[in-house]
Amino acid sequence: MDDKRHYRRDRHHIHRRYNNRNRNFNNANRLVNNMGYQRAPYDTTEYVKQGSPVSDITGKNDMIFFRNKYQRELDNAHASIVNMVHYIEDEEKHKLKPTMRDANKNKQDIVAHEEERRDLYTDLNNLLNKEVGHEYKMWLSKTSYANVKGKTTNIKQRLKDSEVEEMNFGAMNDFFKQYPQYATKSSFSRLLEEIKLKDNEIRKEKEKYNYFVSEYNNLITNFEKYIKKAEDKIAVYNNIYKEGKEILDQCRYRKSTFYKLSSERTKQSLALDTLKHRVTQFKNTLSIIQRDFSKYKNDAFEKMEY
Repeated sequence: MDDKRHYRRDRHHIHRRYNNRNRNFNNANRLVNNMGYQRAPYDTTEYVKQGSPVSDITGKNDMIFFRNKYQRELDNAHASIVNMVHYIEDEEKHKLKPTMRDANKNKQDIVAHEEERRDLYTDLNNLLNKEVGHEYKMWLSKTSYANVKGKTTNIKQRLKDSEVEEMNFGAMNDFFKQYPQYATKSSFSRLLEEIKLKDNEIRKEKEKYNYFVSEYNNLITNFEKYIKKAEDKIAVYNNIYKEGKEILDQCRYRKSTFYKLSSERTKQSLALDTLKHRVTQFKNTLSIIQRDFSKYKNDAFEKMEY
């Protein structure tokens, strides 16, 4: 009698816990339904009905109870894996890849704008040498730009050292600040205005690029967490199956002659059903995602100064 009271009390607590979990799973269903993929629903378990009072005596109802309990947990764990892996795929397709594409395109735009600015400075340098060459060189010799590697006359060589290139650009700009009368000449003012507009374009593009970099790096951090969550959910599924199978194997009815004489259909109905579960498939999908993720991680971007 004591065992029977304990059994009923445990069953009451488990049913109450199921009711609480129902609310959580319903909330999860609503959340997943808002995603861009077909969700796997929770609480779809088909329960085996309790038997007659004789089944209490043989222990069959105990085995049915534990089978229903672990089958429900197993089905929901499987749905959780499916939804998590689909969510990661959705994040990769609709966020990570587009953000990476936008950052790369923006970076190419910046390179193109800088090339155009370089051409403008080349034209400006040539014009300086042509119209005020002697005065410009004399001014350079008296400033900190005198020993700049490459000097401004070699800008056409497309200096590889960006710092030296910026100093050459800076030298020309400082010259016009020192001699504003040249900046007002139409030949110079047109180029200076074009350079100013190009600098603004580059600044805006770099601002945009840095935004994409922040977004991309945040997605990389979150992506890593999602993959870990999916791995944990697979581990939970395996633990539930292992624990449930061990408990069912230890049930009194499972070891009895009644079980041995029962039909195969009855035996199957009392076992944990994984026929519709695709854990191995989603585990393989997760492995592919992880390989792709390592490439994304290696391609992490750095912000640009402007």
